[in-house]
Amino acid sequence: MKLDTEFGGKHLRFHVENVVIFCHGLPYEAGSVIEKGYDQLAKDFAEKGLNSLIFDFSGTGLSKGDFNLENWIKDLSSIINEFTSVSLVAFSMGGVVGTYVAANRDNIRNLVLVGVPCCSNSITEYMLREIYAHNKLTGVLRGLRDFESFKKRFLKEMEMYEPKTWIRDVRCPKLIVHGSSDQIIPFEDAEVLFDAAAEPKYFLKVVNGSHFLRHHKEVMEKIRTWLVKKEKYGMVMQEIFV
Repeated sequence: MKLDTEFGGKHLRFHVENVVIFCHGLPYEAGSVIEKGYDQLAKDFAEKGLNSLIFDFSGTGLSKGDFNLENWIKDLSSIINEFTSVSLVAFSMGGVVGTYVAANRDNIRNLVLVGVPCCSNSITEYMLREIYAHNKLTGVLRGLRDFESFKKRFLKEMEMYEPKTWIRDVRCPKLIVHGSSDQIIPFEDAEVLFDAAAEPKYFLKVVNGSHFLRHHKEVMEKIRTWLVKKEKYGMVMQEIFV
């Protein structure tokens, strides 16, 4: 990818390849991922030699458009089109999108899934009602109308893009990361994904870890190590404690 910009009165052109793209999940708070710690993640990875990219999916943060998974897939695909090769580090619902895109692209070097639901039935009606009610208060997801239309589309798209189905077609190396105390997506979902995935695949169990593993530096360092050199990562099945 090439990027032209101005700095100090000088015209600059950057050429960047082999980037790590961070894919956020459903936002809980208003604002961009830049304000929610993802910028620091990208900075930490970049300082250790991994060019990194963060962005807001459609209908969230500073991006335009409406929220739905189809739009999120288009978002990620359009970004990936600009690069020769990328690695994806995807959190929660961002991992639903990341898995589908990785299964249908040839330029994905690595796929990391953190706290990702395995199946359409992982998202219950109670969860959808909570998401919708929270959005009424905060407006973190733009483009939602009534609850029934939101639920119908969301569940339909979850069935279409179900990670358990699509991960079988992901050919690149995969790392599945999940907290044993995840209060939103059960740990068992990660085991289902790992069993469904083809080789090469790796698994990291975060003992006592919640759904928000990106806040743990030791977890993100494990992910970075795996991306850089898998033989230094160690055993295929690992545990760390937080």
